Amino acid sequence: MPLPLSLRVAALALMFALGACRSQPPAAEGARAGAGASGPPAAAFLRIPAVSDVVVSPDGKRIAGLSSNEGVQVVFESTRTSGRQVEYLTKLLPGTVIHSFGWSGNGVLIVGYEQAATREAVSAEYRRTVDGVIVHDAEPKRSRRARGREYRMVALRTDAPRQRSRDTSWPLHVHPSLPGAVLHWMADDPEHVLINWWQSSEEGASAQLARVRDGFAKQVVSPRPGVNLWFADHDGRVRAGIGRSEDGITGIVIARAGASGPFDEVTEVGVSQQTDFEFAGFAVDPKTIYLTAIGANGRKELFTYDLAAHRRGKTLYADANYDVGAVVVSPLDGALWAVEVDAEKPGLHFFDPAAQREQASIDAAFPATTNRIVSIDSAGTTAIVLTSGDTNPPDYYRYDRPRKRMDYLFTANPAVDRNQLCATKPVRYTARDGLAISAYLTAPRGSAGKNLPVIVIVHDGPSERVGWGWDPVVQFLASRGFAVFQPNYRGSTGYGREHERMGYGQWGLAMQDDLVDGVRWLVAEGIADPTRVGIYGVGYGGYAALLAAAKTPELFRAAASFGAVTDLVDLLENPDHYRTSDLNQPTEGKLPGDRDALAALSPARLARQIRVPLLVGHGLDDPIVHSAQARAMVDAVEDAGGRIESHLYRREVHELIDESNRIEFHEKLAAFFARHLQIAKSS
Repeated sequence: MPLPLSLRVAALALMFALGACRSQPPAAEGARAGAGASGPPAAAFLRIPAVSDVVVSPDGKRIAGLSSNEGVQVVFESTRTSGRQVEYLTKLLPGTVIHSFGWSGNGVLIVGYEQAATREAVSAEYRRTVDGVIVHDAEPKRSRRARGREYRMVALRTDAPRQRSRDTSWPLHVHPSLPGAVLHWMADDPEHVLINWWQSSEEGASAQLARVRDGFAKQVVSPRPGVNLWFADHDGRVRAGIGRSEDGITGIVIARAGASGPFDEVTEVGVSQQTDFEFAGFAVDPKTIYLTAIGANGRKELFTYDLAAHRRGKTLYADANYDVGAVVVSPLDGALWAVEVDAEKPGLHFFDPAAQREQASIDAAFPATTNRIVSIDSAGTTAIVLTSGDTNPPDYYRYDRPRKRMDYLFTANPAVDRNQLCATKPVRYTARDGLAISAYLTAPRGSAGKNLPVIVIVHDGPSERVGWGWDPVVQFLASRGFAVFQPNYRGSTGYGREHERMGYGQWGLAMQDDLVDGVRWLVAEGIADPTRVGIYGVGYGGYAALLAAAKTPELFRAAASFGAVTDLVDLLENPDHYRTSDLNQPTEGKLPGDRDALAALSPARLARQIRVPLLVGHGLDDPIVHSAQARAMVDAVEDAGGRIESHLYRREVHELIDESNRIEFHEKLAAFFARHLQIAKSS
């Protein structure tokens, strides 16, 4: 029986990405197709990856992943060692986001994903019980937990041909508060998987043992208020959980030494939304776990914790300049291999000499990229290696570990012309109060690096950070002739406690000054043309961009946002409308007495000060920042007689998940900046 047209279209994309077992990625055929004088199309950069989420089966004989073309995603699997053709298992709806993907044994793939909610699921979210009777609200109330999205998990059998073209859903699509995730793949019991599950009727997440064949789930750990994610040790025992306290600010970690018994809180309570203790993983010794916390040098360090003695153990590693990140353990026995270090370029600190030698060998083969083993078989002989970098879209390789042979499999962005990509360089500048700020600068290819039109991109969070690596938005804008500048302003993570806490209470104040000082540094260095600087961001970054148009219109000639907060007073007075209120309270203010100060820092209340053109985008189903924030900005600017371009997208959330919408918005974004920063005059 032939594949449906949508699957055949996706099949063509995958076969193009597969190539013929090359040792290197294929050249981009027709990468410039559709490109005008202003540069390649947004689609070349911003389509859903042609191939992603590649995993190897436990026996090492099969690989599986996702393939996409024109917004259609399909799950595929292939026996590359035998040369068998790619098999397509199921099609996913446009706008699907994957949260779990992997093999349960050698014959079943488990997929946990998020998609637009059905009408029945949405209405069920707003059911309420009054005196034992279920009542449907006539007008659903907006709440922090309500979403126009739902989560599902499916099991796809690769050894049952009749099931390959249909979705064998488990009966778990119950519109939970957080996505389902596989906690443990149960290598010794492939008929079951452990999953994290948080149903919207509960106050916390539970851990469930799900039967693969039909999704029937048995509760292993009951829901616990405040806990949103459970963790299983290397033997599949659920022994740790993380979440937040009732105030939504302080993080908590709970754990237990054995497979049963009560959980103890191991968190030393912090004074901010930054958790002093954060769960990092399980050691081989059952009574020992790994945690991270701020150390004596003010940076997040890795250490052990003895669950039996309820005592912090020795520090395993602390970097002098950067926070540590995730631990890397052996997938075979759980031994600690390394810990990530959030340096200017991603790094690893190793504890295992053999793992360090293997990583050095991989890095020698791919010296200009970040290279990580992302999947490995049960024998430890066949692995999947993912490589990516600033000028290297993600590539997947099959790694024969005994032979030390690397064979090219797939690329995520086959339409990108790698010869035209632009290097991203770490830079540093000094803020007005003497604080050193790290940033990243991407200059357009072929430029002299001077007198450039610049777009400042402000990262979201704000408690996040920009890192070095593949960024399709940055590369797209650079391909259109812009330099892109990305500062890790105070309040950003990765640089220690003090750098983050210097951002508390500084929405629109010192955090904003850091952006201004970065542009002034670019101008002083001759990098930026002072008459052609724009600013853009998503979420908090969008807020900062719009505020820049009001506070410093002499410096920024155009500003754009997506999913931005525009009125801090509304955020203060209607916290149930937003998912940002609890995590950002230390940053943007939370007391009623803050109202006047927050009004003075709200772009929608400063429209009469704005003299530069604006572009505003927002998803109408955004559960994090209510779309009313975008409408308030548009109304205020139009009432003040200003210039504003708005793009509101149905069924989109805090980020653009539909491929066509994402491409369209970024084309409009580039055209907006080209007009107002006069990019054509420099081309």
